[in-house]
Amino acid sequence: MFLAVAEGGTVRAAAEALEVNHATIIRGIGRLEEKLNTKLFEKLPTGYRLTDAGSDIVELAGQMATASSQIEARIFGRDQDVSGPLRFTLPISFATDLLMPTLTAFRANYPEIAMEILSSGSVVNLGNREADVALRVVVGRASPPENLYGKKLCEFHTGFYIARNLAAPRSIPPAWLLGSNETVPTDWEPEVGIKMAPMPIRFAEMRSQLEAALAGMGISALPCFLGDVDPLLVRVPGAPVTHIGDVWLLTHGDTRRTKRVRLLCDEVCNAMRGFAERLAGRFDDGAAEFL
Repeated sequence: MFLAVAEGGTVRAAAEALEVNHATIIRGIGRLEEKLNTKLFEKLPTGYRLTDAGSDIVELAGQMATASSQIEARIFGRDQDVSGPLRFTLPISFATDLLMPTLTAFRANYPEIAMEILSSGSVVNLGNREADVALRVVVGRASPPENLYGKKLCEFHTGFYIARNLAAPRSIPPAWLLGSNETVPTDWEPEVGIKMAPMPIRFAEMRSQLEAALAGMGISALPCFLGDVDPLLVRVPGAPVTHIGDVWLLTHGDTRRTKRVRLLCDEVCNAMRGFAERLAGRFDDGAAEFL
């Protein structure tokens, strides 16, 4: 709790990070200050600020947290039971559009494993046991951190997609549908006479962007494994297909020896390799034409 408040700067941020209520954080900090007989934070209108005493110990507290996680991971790695908790983190679209049948079969085969599926776009810390197994897209030609045990499974490509009937005469021109950090393409223009609206539309997450493309709002860059298999979408003629990065399956060096971790990794590896052509943008539906 001390580290969460020190890093977040407020009780609210710490409570959200640790998924507890505000009162729990306040009581925890109070007990720590009472135990050490010193004030660790100044309570300001804008939040909590470390005192000199708090600043003196924050690095040591971080070392304690790291050591605690390492102890837990080391013990977890010796666990050869096909039961108990197992946390798996992966992108939302991988869970909903690729791996849910695999995870359902895994649960049926090993009902004593208490799985927690953390499907989100945020990156969790495997070293701190925030998850046991992670499926991630590592952008560019980078490699995962050295403290993780990783296996590269396949490539990950994106393309530009549009609703099949969007090239027909319309009173409203289609818009560029962009993610929060994306920009309007400047190195190519849509073919077949599509005139784009001057103002793009931005989305905070990819699922809404996909639904907007399906509804005919405009052109969107989407993972090929989503855009290529949807009968309502087609790649924009002349648009590039981009290699964003590679899909890696990652575990911590200690926890990877746990039997239930190895079982899940085997299942996920086999499933993702079966999707490799789709993820690389080599799924050919033979229908890249407008109505």
